[in-house]
Amino acid sequence: MVPIIFREEVPTMSKRFVLIPVLLSLGMLLFNGGLTDLRAQEKTLIKGGDTFPEIDLKTPAETKEKAYLGIPGGARFRIKDLKGRIVLVEIMNVYCAACQKQAPLFNQLFALIQSNPAVRKKIKMIGIAVGNDDEEVKSFRTAFQVPYPIIPDPDYILHAAVGGGPTPFSIIVRMDPRAKSALVADAHLGVNEDIEGLLRKMQSLARMDPAAIREKEEKTKARVLTIKPPISEEEIQAKVQEAFTEGGGRLSGWDTVALQNGRVIYTGVIEKNGETRRLFAQVVSELPTCDVCHDTHFIYTFEAGGKILQFIPIQLSKYGNEEWDEADIAKMRRKIIGRYIYQPFPFKAKIDAVTSATITSAAIYRGLNEGQRMFKELKGKGLI
Repeated sequence: MVPIIFREEVPTMSKRFVLIPVLLSLGMLLFNGGLTDLRAQEKTLIKGGDTFPEIDLKTPAETKEKAYLGIPGGARFRIKDLKGRIVLVEIMNVYCAACQKQAPLFNQLFALIQSNPAVRKKIKMIGIAVGNDDEEVKSFRTAFQVPYPIIPDPDYILHAAVGGGPTPFSIIVRMDPRAKSALVADAHLGVNEDIEGLLRKMQSLARMDPAAIREKEEKTKARVLTIKPPISEEEIQAKVQEAFTEGGGRLSGWDTVALQNGRVIYTGVIEKNGETRRLFAQVVSELPTCDVCHDTHFIYTFEAGGKILQFIPIQLSKYGNEEWDEADIAKMRRKIIGRYIYQPFPFKAKIDAVTSATITSAAIYRGLNEGQRMFKELKGKGLI
């Protein structure tokens, strides 16, 4: 199999903003004489002192990899099941430029660990490829000659459990057999170039008692990433209202609906030719699975039956920090308009990705997959 050419966006991280936790109707906001920001979201990354999430992962097919990790058998395993005192868990994505940069560095780290018989019994390494499948992982490992196991996390389950932030995100896990759990001893966001320093840190943590690590690290403040669109609430409203009235008609009943996850849905009723139709819109903001990539922001509208009507870009980037052109936007519109938000949006890079924008394309699909829960909640509120 020919390895995938792993080239992706390499932009500068977009600016973060402070969350304003206010979820009111737009009618009240306008009455109060201003527009409160409804769009900001926060992601809290896992940190030292936390218990590593007990998420089931797919067991590697190769016997030698199962032996390396110390997995006795079965189709699924958890990080706490691995043998050794320390496990370095690398949260990564095969299309992430920073993860590709880190690959040869971690190959060197693995070689250093394996060259010392005493160390290799205590320290293990494993990669978790978020949003990637078996084929993508295999191609990545071939292209970068990665010697340690990489496990796919195609549905971002473990990724969400550790905070859902950018990659690479390296987590040092200290095993605690007495507690039958895995303790996060340290976490690092971004490329870790000090391989020898990282090895020394892991050796030191291997000698420490887990209880002492927890007591020390519990005082550490968690890293919080905030994300919001790069346009104002007033501009968002204007885009949504323009989309709602694109086919003509009068807009009434303009309001917002607060969802349980903190996100907000715009809604309005279009009156045209004696008929009325309720429309909905959501602004989606997604952090990239790459620590040097831009956030993804877009709007999509849908009708009460769940059918997607429009896709409106706010900020979409591709390799070289370039904005999507009209052909890129048109391709994504063909992919998603006409589909229903209550159905899954599985992402296959070779089929669904816009050229040189795999990470951004995947982020769009990840945001659309929230539609299933959103549709159910809107039904519960009697709006659908």
